[in-house]
Amino acid sequence: MEEKSIFRIAIVGSDKRTARLAEALCAKTTIDTVGLIDPNRDPDIYRTAKRLGLIYESDPISFFTSHEVDMALDLSGDPDLRIDLEEIHPGPCSILSGPALNLIEHLAYQGASNVRTARDKTPDHFPQIDNFVVGKSRQIQEVLDLVAQVAPTPTTVLLLGETGTGKDLIARAIHQASPYKDKPYIAINCTALTSSLIESELFGYAKGAFTGAEQDRKGLLEEARGGTIFLDEIGDMQMELQAKMLRFLQTGEIRPVGSNQVKMVKVRIIAATNRHLEEAIAQGQFRRDLYYRFNTFSIKLPPLRERTVDIPYLAYHFLTKAETKLNKRLKDITPEAMEIFMRYEWPGNVRELENAIERAAIVCKDGIIRPENLPIRCRDYVDIDTAEDDRKKPSDFRSLRDRVVADYERKELLNYIHEAGGNISKASRISGIPRRTFYRLMKKYGL
Repeated sequence: MEEKSIFRIAIVGSDKRTARLAEALCAKTTIDTVGLIDPNRDPDIYRTAKRLGLIYESDPISFFTSHEVDMALDLSGDPDLRIDLEEIHPGPCSILSGPALNLIEHLAYQGASNVRTARDKTPDHFPQIDNFVVGKSRQIQEVLDLVAQVAPTPTTVLLLGETGTGKDLIARAIHQASPYKDKPYIAINCTALTSSLIESELFGYAKGAFTGAEQDRKGLLEEARGGTIFLDEIGDMQMELQAKMLRFLQTGEIRPVGSNQVKMVKVRIIAATNRHLEEAIAQGQFRRDLYYRFNTFSIKLPPLRERTVDIPYLAYHFLTKAETKLNKRLKDITPEAMEIFMRYEWPGNVRELENAIERAAIVCKDGIIRPENLPIRCRDYVDIDTAEDDRKKPSDFRSLRDRVVADYERKELLNYIHEAGGNISKASRISGIPRRTFYRLMKKYGL
């Protein structure tokens, strides 16, 4: 028989305290934290809900008419929203804010130093990953699954993908989800340094090794001892350095430039390249044996044009980042601008999208990004008039985003049902979604 929690709680509003409070409450065995409700659609709140395995809803009315809770914690600080919550009057639910909420927070944080969320209890899940990667597409979820598998191991990882696909973020996610997360993480771009300079940077040098070497200096491999070093663009590494890197990967030994002393260093290597290394091998520009050493476990990152379902999520995420960086209030992205984002090929991938949104955020007049605010290359690539005729016209950006989320939810429900062999109770357990909610979602999407 399923054990029921004593108290059911929902958290309303996006606040810097939301994530920590949700984590603390999830760790309480006598409390059932049902979900997070955020009318502002803060992407961090969405990711927090996903990470903790909680229901996420942007509409308070929809949430409270579908879920029974004993208490709603209002962190929004919005008096109008408080009035709306009181008018909804979800049964016997109490709505707390102000000093009463402070008391709940104090009680929640007691004994919370070893907080473990519901999804932390699953050994193959690493919540840190979600803090780095934005996206709900099947392709990016497959990447995250591979990250979760390799992160707890010391295995060398090779990240493959076009420029701007986020290889640096995946490398950092692997480090943060690994046993080495409290040790150094050092990134170095192999194209940014000359052959001689990168050798001394990686392996260090002895005093007098060359002009200006006035004292011994540790290399980055030694500085990262016990942690992770990320080698970006290894396809451009000089052949002489490749031989030394091969020796290090085989033996764990380094020898500083100008020194006869050999040191043992244990460090996790993550490498990345946008080149086809097989072609570089055929052209004599990359060592085959080094390739096999790097390629113990490879992860291929998809280009943005192959995961367009993620574009609204990314656009909203970068809009929030731009608002903070530029100290400028940004309200929305028009459907016309979003349509251009969806149709453009993005040869620079996620990095180009981020730059395009930051540029648009700078030039937009009223905090709303429109087609005329976008870079010329994006506008010229897409026939705006044709796009307007072809698309379904949502009333605003939120409508488009809701369509994307609904499509994603429906596909995920089908995947869980298929995985459970049609057994809805089993599908509910696999997904972590309460059975009643699972049935409601099935009804909502006509399954």
